[in-house]
Amino acid sequence: MKTLSHSKPQQLGPTIKRLFSYFKGRRIIFAFIIFLVVICGLASVLGNFYTKDVINDLAYNNGSNLVKYCLIVLTIFATGVVANIIYAQSMVRLTQRVLFEIREDLIDKMQSLPISYFDTHTHGSIMTYFTNDVDTLIIMMNDSLANIFLSLTKLVGTIVCLFLINVYLSLIVIFFLVIMFLFMFFNSKAARKYFTQQQDALAELNSKIEEDISGIKVEKAFNHEQASLDSFLDSNKKWQIASENAFYHTQLSIPFNVSLSYFNFAISSVVGCIFLTQGLLTSGIGGLSSYLVFVRTACQPFNYLTMHINSILSGLAGAERIFHFLDEKNEEDSGTVTLKKIDSTHDKVFKDRYVWVIPQKDGTVVNKPIHGDIVFSHVNFSYIKGRQILKDISFEVHPGEKIAFVGSTGAGKTTIMSLLTRFYKIDSGSITYDGINIYDMKLESLRRALSMVTQDTHLFTGTIDDNIRYVRRHSTEEEIIEASKNSYADSFIKRMPNGYKTMLYDDGANLSEGQRQLLGLTRATLNQPPVLILDEATSNIDTRSEQLTHEGLKKLMKERTVIVIAHRLSTVRDADEIMVLDNGKIIERGTQTELLNNKGPYYNLYTGKTELA
Repeated sequence: MKTLSHSKPQQLGPTIKRLFSYFKGRRIIFAFIIFLVVICGLASVLGNFYTKDVINDLAYNNGSNLVKYCLIVLTIFATGVVANIIYAQSMVRLTQRVLFEIREDLIDKMQSLPISYFDTHTHGSIMTYFTNDVDTLIIMMNDSLANIFLSLTKLVGTIVCLFLINVYLSLIVIFFLVIMFLFMFFNSKAARKYFTQQQDALAELNSKIEEDISGIKVEKAFNHEQASLDSFLDSNKKWQIASENAFYHTQLSIPFNVSLSYFNFAISSVVGCIFLTQGLLTSGIGGLSSYLVFVRTACQPFNYLTMHINSILSGLAGAERIFHFLDEKNEEDSGTVTLKKIDSTHDKVFKDRYVWVIPQKDGTVVNKPIHGDIVFSHVNFSYIKGRQILKDISFEVHPGEKIAFVGSTGAGKTTIMSLLTRFYKIDSGSITYDGINIYDMKLESLRRALSMVTQDTHLFTGTIDDNIRYVRRHSTEEEIIEASKNSYADSFIKRMPNGYKTMLYDDGANLSEGQRQLLGLTRATLNQPPVLILDEATSNIDTRSEQLTHEGLKKLMKERTVIVIAHRLSTVRDADEIMVLDNGKIIERGTQTELLNNKGPYYNLYTGKTELA
């Protein structure tokens, strides 16, 4: 399983450029926000600077211009307060709009990725894009981005004001600021190494948590709680150690800078008083007062810079991971053949409501009726190049026919179904639907013309009827009840506390495995597609219910193309053709009667001489 985790962006320039592409159409607003941030920073600096005039007026002129100077200072500080309020509100709104688009792109990308991507990436690492990485962007854009400009403005303004008060006294402060800068540079460099380890440990921890939650029943069934806990504690310890080291270096800068600033303040106070008594400080006692205020607050911009630079680097690293995810190759969909609805009547079957629309080279289109003919011709496939899974698979199935695949685990049964739905791309050969190559079809159209029921049924948070209606949103209550009766799910649904309006949570945790599978079967049959794929669709249903379900579905299957994968041989006895798979090859095929008469591999399975592994 792959994970992507860095704390420092590897490509800083391109990441910043791409992130700011989300500001398109809002760049004037962003520039205005930065302008307000600069105004806020300057107001803080200038307010302190002009305080010297108030003190000097009281000390040397008996307060003759006190009102004037007080009004100037109050106006400066008031301007800063107003600018602060406006930029803070504007930045929050701008950030949320940008992050809304990023989250929208993330979910759209996730839905556009091929199934193979999720085979090679842990769910926990994918969730990190939506949670941790987006959170770092929120911190960076809501807080750190503006504060970087604010801190730089205050730092530059403070240095300029110090030189205006006295050049020689300002050199003392510059000396200490250089020390702070060097410490910040080397300390941040050390911290980034541990932040990288922290992000790696976090991705591992997220994957571990997701895995433990998904497998909680298995852990309990095999008394594996302690081993799982030990594994979690190991991952948690790695994160703890990396976090401790990272935050140690981050937090170290503040006490170091504060201690240095006290030392700076003590020296500056003594030297400043000497300058004042010796007449070397022309701005008087007011100048000394403002000077000492600047000395006292000079370390603050460095503290903020250290803190917010780390946040920005972490945020940009998160953005880089997000962009890496967004740059993953989409599921291929170059098909041009589409489904077109020609009749909206609810009680008509699927094939009477839709037709295939096939574009012609001369620009015209041809409407072709939907039947449900499926043909595999010499199909070869491998998940990993050089390790072939399916070998020369050929078969065809037509409306009204039911074919079944049996074989041991890993023989390739489910893979065949995955190729039909284009979850994976074949290496060679061809697969056609109604004589049309499935790779010439739009994915959305192909999958709408199929319904697949798998062994593991996923149910969404919502009511039972909402879950059944998932494949066909506009279905009526009558249609839902009819489909439920056909699958024999109606009886248990009515026994639920609120019937069809019973809420399901946590993937239908309040239902049994068999009930969940019946709902999946009901959902797949609601749309009445031309082709129905049943992949171990009744494996969790008891034998009696399974018999009733098959009886209920017979009418539905009669006019449709049905492909069944089963371990229970009793479920395939009425199939028009049974195919026995072994090591990716069809080694035997025929009706159950023919296969039993042949006394080959299927006969051995049926009589128990060999078993499905």
